[in-house]
Amino acid sequence: MASAALALFLGIGQSAQSTATAQDASSDLEVTLPMDHQSAYCQGQIPWEQHSEYHIDLLRLSARLSGRDITITPVCMDYPTEERRISMLLTASQINTVFFGTSSNREEKLLPAYVPIYLGTTGLRLFMARPETLPALREVETIDDLRTFSMGQGLGWPDSAILIENGFTVADGRYKTLHRMLGANRFDLYPRAFWQIIGEWTWMQSQAPNIAVSRDIALYYPQPIYFFFSPTTPALRDAIQTGLERAYSNGMLLELLKSHPETAPSFNGLDLGSIRIIHGTNKNLPEKSRQIMKQYGLFE
Repeated sequence: MASAALALFLGIGQSAQSTATAQDASSDLEVTLPMDHQSAYCQGQIPWEQHSEYHIDLLRLSARLSGRDITITPVCMDYPTEERRISMLLTASQINTVFFGTSSNREEKLLPAYVPIYLGTTGLRLFMARPETLPALREVETIDDLRTFSMGQGLGWPDSAILIENGFTVADGRYKTLHRMLGANRFDLYPRAFWQIIGEWTWMQSQAPNIAVSRDIALYYPQPIYFFFSPTTPALRDAIQTGLERAYSNGMLLELLKSHPETAPSFNGLDLGSIRIIHGTNKNLPEKSRQIMKQYGLFE
C-alpha cells in the first residue's frame, strides 16, 4: 500500500474520529444486522460469540478499535434480498447495518462507512463454469470475446447493472440457487469476487458437482463493498468508520482478509500472476468511491 495513500488515510481517519467524538461519547451504540434464520446461531446450536463470518468479525474488530461502546446484535430472519435490506435500513426497521456493493443510489439514500471491507478485491471477478465451457473461456482475449458468455447474478445485485453496462447478457436468480442454475445450463458463467470464489465453490460442489472454477481469466471493474447504515444512525456509522480506518492503518484489516476462513482459500489457492485480466467499467460508481478505491484498493 503506497505511503501517499496511507498518509491520506491518516488524515481522513482523524477527521472521522473527531466527527464521532463530537457526538455524545457517553452513549452506547448498537449494531443490528440481519442473520439467516438457518445459521447455526439462529438454530441455537452455538452462542453468538462463536459465530464467525468475515463481515461480522470485521465489525467486531472495528467496534473494538472505534473508541466507543458498541454492541452487535444479530436479528434472525429469512435472509432478505439486497433491495429488501435497503428498505429495512431506510426506516431502521429491525436492522440498522448491512454490507453490500455500492452504487450512487445507495450512497445517496444510506450512510456508507467509506472503507471497502474487502480492499477492492470484490471487483476482480473470476468465474464458475461448467467444465465444457472452460476450453472456450481459455481462448478469451478481449472483452468482446467475453461478451459471448451469459452471466448469472443475484436479484438486486448492483453488479447486474455493471455487467449490462459492459455489454453482457445477465440472468437473475436468488443467491442460494445460482450455482444450481449454472449447473442446469441457465447461463454460462457465474462471476464471483476474488476473495470469495474458492470458499464458495467448495460448498457449492455438494449441490452442483458439475461446476468448476476458471483460474485463467478474470473481469475487473472497481466495485467496493461497504458497511451501510440507516440514515437514522450517523453516530454509529462514524464510530464504525473510525474503527475500520484504524484497522486498515495498523494492518489488521488486511491480515484478517488474508487469514479468515472465508477469504483465505482464495488468497492461498489462486495465483494472481497467472490470471489474464479483462478490464471493464463501472460508470455508476460515485466519484467519492473512485477516490476511496485509489486509496484502499489492492488492485488499483
